[in-house]
Order: sequence, then C-alpha cells, then structure tokens
Amino acid sequence: MHWLMRTSLNNIKEVDDYVLNQSAPQDALLFEAKLIIDPELKYTVMWHKQTINMVNQYGRNNLRTMIENVHQQLFTQPQHQTFRQKILRLFYKR
Repeated sequence: MHWLMRTSLNNIKEVDDYVLNQSAPQDALLFEAKLIIDPELKYTVMWHKQTINMVNQYGRNNLRTMIENVHQQLFTQPQHQTFRQKILRLFYKR
C-alpha cells in the first residue's frame, strides 16, 4: 500500500511540474507522449489546472480581504492616528 501512495505522489508531482512548466524539456516531452497515450491523463491535467486556478483565485481574494482589514484598522482606530497622518501627508502635501 505504501508503494501505491508513493506512486500516486510521484504522479501528482509529475502533473504539477508539467502544468507549472517546471519539467525539464525531456520530461515535458515524455509527459506529452503520455498525454497522447493515456486519455485519462488529459482529464487529470485539466482538473489539476482548474484546481491551481481556484487556489490562486482564493489566495488573491484572501490577500485582498487581509489588505482591506489592515486598511480598516489603520484608518479607523484611534491608536493609529499618528501613522494615518504620516501616510496622508505623503499623498496630500500642503
């Protein structure tokens, strides 16, 4: 059973490297040959790409939310008034 899990992890790494263009040229060529031979592998690659896109989108949305939270704290809480004034002076010189 352990060898099966190791094989699965190796397959995932191989697909991941190919999708992210991190494969060595000869490995990419071999993988493309496997894509021609194994129709199921095409679906695996498609789903892997979609998963990566979803994770990246989640990360962007999460980062946007975190930045907005920091912004709200810095520009609304009284203890950050001095910092807020310094920042505003940078953009609104008198």
